[in-house]
Amino acid sequence: MINFSIHRVIGLVKRVLQLLLILVLLYFVSALILSLLKTHPQKLSCIADKEMYITTNGVHLDIILPLENIDPELLRNLEIVPGSRFVAFGWGDKDFYLKTPEWKDLTFKTAFKALFLKSQTAMHVTCYFFKNKSWRTLQLCDSQIHILNSYISDSFQKTENGTFKKTGFPGYSGNDFFYDAKGSFSLFKTCNIWVNGALKKTGIPTSVWSPFDSGILYHLPG
Repeated sequence: MINFSIHRVIGLVKRVLQLLLILVLLYFVSALILSLLKTHPQKLSCIADKEMYITTNGVHLDIILPLENIDPELLRNLEIVPGSRFVAFGWGDKDFYLKTPEWKDLTFKTAFKALFLKSQTAMHVTCYFFKNKSWRTLQLCDSQIHILNSYISDSFQKTENGTFKKTGFPGYSGNDFFYDAKGSFSLFKTCNIWVNGALKKTGIPTSVWSPFDSGILYHLPG
């Protein structure tokens, strides 16, 4: 009887592991296919004389705007380092941001919680003094810049008087800040999907769906 029970347990574990493997493979295959598929937004007749940038740390994408292309209402809510010329915006899991300043600091607990449990999110705002050559440059018109600003602003949690809620975490250095964000991070809503959503809203051709930075960068000008 005991041996029979053990065999049943082993068989059940095998089936669960097989199911998990199938789900993982399905996730990555779906990500690959949908990353390669390109959106085809309606072409705009306005003049694209504004710039935005996309940058990656190898895993995570950020949106970067020149200071002059940030709406005054959004700018008023941000802490900007004097002398800054560009501001980067990233959305992601709050614990991941605050507890993982470098990839070597990543723990299994933080990664598991970010991917599989409902978790709070944060906006990471970084000020830059100079443009980096590695940034991907995208040309936008006035209406697209306005849509992008609205998308970014709507991602912040706000207080009753409309100001952004800071997390209390001082940031990784003297030129970056963290704010509470809307939404929950998951396998299906990653930091890169947030960026991809911004590109879709703005009318920029991008991947249909990509949880990874490479799928989005594939469609952007080099």
